[in-house]
Formats: sequence, structure tokens, C-alpha cells
Amino acid sequence: MSRELFGTDGVRGLAGTYPLDEAGSVRIGMAVGTHFAQPGQGVVIGWDPRESSAGLVDGLIKGLTAVGVNVTKAGVLPTPGLAYLTREGKDFVAGVMVTASHNPYQYNGVKVFDADGGKLTDEIETTLNKLIVDGVEERGSGEVKEATELVKSYEDFLVASAGDFRLDGTALAVDSANGAAYGLAARVFERLGAEVTALFDKPDGRNINDGCSATDTKALSQRVVADKLAFGVALDGDADRLMLIDEQGRQLNGDHIMYILAAAGNLPGVVLTVMSNLGVENALKAKGIKVERAQVGDRYVLESLRKTGFKLGGEQSGHIILPALIEAGDALLVAIQVIKATQTSGKTLAEWRDEVTMLSQALVNMPLADKKALGKPEVQAFIKAQTAQLGDKGRLLVRPSGTEPLARVMVEAPDAQALAEQIVAKLKELL
Repeated sequence: MSRELFGTDGVRGLAGTYPLDEAGSVRIGMAVGTHFAQPGQGVVIGWDPRESSAGLVDGLIKGLTAVGVNVTKAGVLPTPGLAYLTREGKDFVAGVMVTASHNPYQYNGVKVFDADGGKLTDEIETTLNKLIVDGVEERGSGEVKEATELVKSYEDFLVASAGDFRLDGTALAVDSANGAAYGLAARVFERLGAEVTALFDKPDGRNINDGCSATDTKALSQRVVADKLAFGVALDGDADRLMLIDEQGRQLNGDHIMYILAAAGNLPGVVLTVMSNLGVENALKAKGIKVERAQVGDRYVLESLRKTGFKLGGEQSGHIILPALIEAGDALLVAIQVIKATQTSGKTLAEWRDEVTMLSQALVNMPLADKKALGKPEVQAFIKAQTAQLGDKGRLLVRPSGTEPLARVMVEAPDAQALAEQIVAKLKELL
């Protein structure tokens, strides 16, 4: 059995191509409904505002109701918001989110959450994969209702997460990536008392992540510096990734963010991934904070959090999990906690950033149609030899992307970029 339809984070690909076409979305809906629900039980569904989302939502609902499942449509909201509603909803046995996260509008995807609002294990995805491919029998007709007011309960949860902390008089900018958090992000910070400059909060179905978001913070950085703001908050298309901008216009990625939360909170340990910079690991250990590394993917981070009992984990890309609050990467939730930690510490965001000396790191994406090719003996032998050459002065990681037809080659070394390009050139020859 395999889980080939599933990547690092759900089913994702070009919208309109199988399984993200009408027929495929119906099969996904039927599979999810069959596995998680009995006839008459409920599933909540949400989506981001890219133009293909409506069609996929219709197909998923058609599939879910065909197996007797009742569907509640929560509307456009962040992925962690959908996870929160799934966990808190007494009538929901699963949640389904339609999004391609940080990818361009031409892509879309389906993320599934269990009744606790958690990501699925490899075993469950393997089961769903088989049900999607083999097909399942219809077993009744479920009902559909709209409940867009549910988003307000998620908004209230975010505001409440700040406790007694207020942002009165704090000027910040929020880049909503023309995505799922548009409107919501500004409202949350305004309710906490901040003076908010809202950027990229007018989605048109095609401008999601376009020249903005956590993957492109240039415009946000310029605005923070020009307007002399205290913080810049950058979300991705479904608001599960976070990047921050300090008052000098410099970006803080997931590694910086986890360092601040861990050091300011005197946490005993943190779960990083294999992509996290060695510099942040060294900085954490210098503070007496233990470090555990997991595979790339926030569900693997969550598995390690459950195993270690640590209260913080995440990825360099900005997926950060605070399991005591919610077991999903939540950019707005984490942004509130980082700003709270920063302001109560008496240090600026820039001063926190300067406490971590990152190693020079390069990440090169290499087109790769057949991801299994990375397992060839000659490829593995080359990677092993390069790793040995670096020794304890750097790191090399070569892995297939979980969302795109790419291999990601990450190098940490004094001459990281040049070495990464050399390695990619040789890999292309071998592949």
C-alpha cells in the first residue's frame, strides 16, 4: 500500500488535474467520509480564496454527502482556523481544508484533520489513498449547511490567546498574502489595540501569494522601514506560515521565531526539523535548551512533540506549533505570542534576532519528475561522500519536495551557495 497521492501536507497539485479535478475531489470526499464518519455524522469544510477552491469544495461536498455525511461550510478561513473548528465542534468527526498554502493560484490541495484538529499519520493517509484509488460505495445522502459565523469563534480564540497582554500604541503591518486570513488578521491585531497597516488583503482569486506573503517579504520590509513600524507580520496563503520583519527591515524566519519563544519562555526543549539552521541549534543549546530534529513537515514535528513532551516545535519555513494551544501551525497565534514575548522581555525584535548567528545556508531547487530516482545507489553514494567531506563544519540535505516536482538541496557551509550549485549540477548528471 502507498500514500502516493499525499505529499508532505495533504493532497496537492495543479488545480484541474487528477486528483484535484471534479472526479478526483468527489472520490476524496467519499474516501474521507467513509473512513472518518458514520452516516449522519458531521464534517466541517473551509477553503482559501484562490479561484479553483469553489469547484473543489463542491466536489468534496458531493462525495461526502454521497456517503451520508453532513457537511458544514465554514467559508474562507485560515487552515489553523479550520483545525480549531474541527477540534472544538462537538458535531465534527473530521475537517477538510481546500488550499495550496504558499503555492501560486494555479495550484490547490486538500488537507484533512482528525476530530482533535490534528494532522493525519502516514498510516491513515495510506488508508485514504487506497479508498480514493479503489473507490467506495454510496451509503445515503447527507445534509449541507453554511455556518460562516464559525470564523468569529476562531477570531475570539486568537484574541484570547494573548491573555491580559495588550498592543495599545504598537504600530505594525500585516501582509495577509491576499489569502485566507484577509480581513481577519487585521481585526485580530486591532482588537488587541495595535495600530495596523493592512497589506495584500484584497484577494481576487489569482493574486494569492503573488509578490507578497511569508515567501516574499520585500514589500512588507520596505513598508516597516518607511513607516518606522515596530513589527511586520507576514502570513502565507492559508496563514499557517509566519515570517516577521524587525524594525530594521530584516526578516526573521521560523528558526529565529522558535529561538525567541524558547529563550524568552525558558522552555526545556524544542523540536526543529532537519532543515533548521545549525546556528539556531547552537544558540538554543547555549541557553541549555534541548533540541530534537524531525523530518520536514509539520505533522512530523507534531509527532516528535508528542513523543518528547516539548511545548514548541516547527520549521524554518515558518510553520510553528504551540501544542498547548493548538496542534497545528498557526501564523497569527504564533505572531501574537512572539510579539508578547518580545515586548515583555524589554528587548526589541532586532535585539532578539542578533542573538542568533546563522551559518551561511543555501537552498537550491532542482526539477525532479521521478522522486524515487534520489534513491539510486550512485546518487546516494555521491550524497554520502559530500556529507563526509563537510564533516562537522557544515551540513548537506537532499530531499524531494512534498508539494512540487522538485528536489531541494540544502547546504550549510562557508561557501554554501557555490557548493550547493556544484552539487546540483552533479546530481543532474547522475539523474
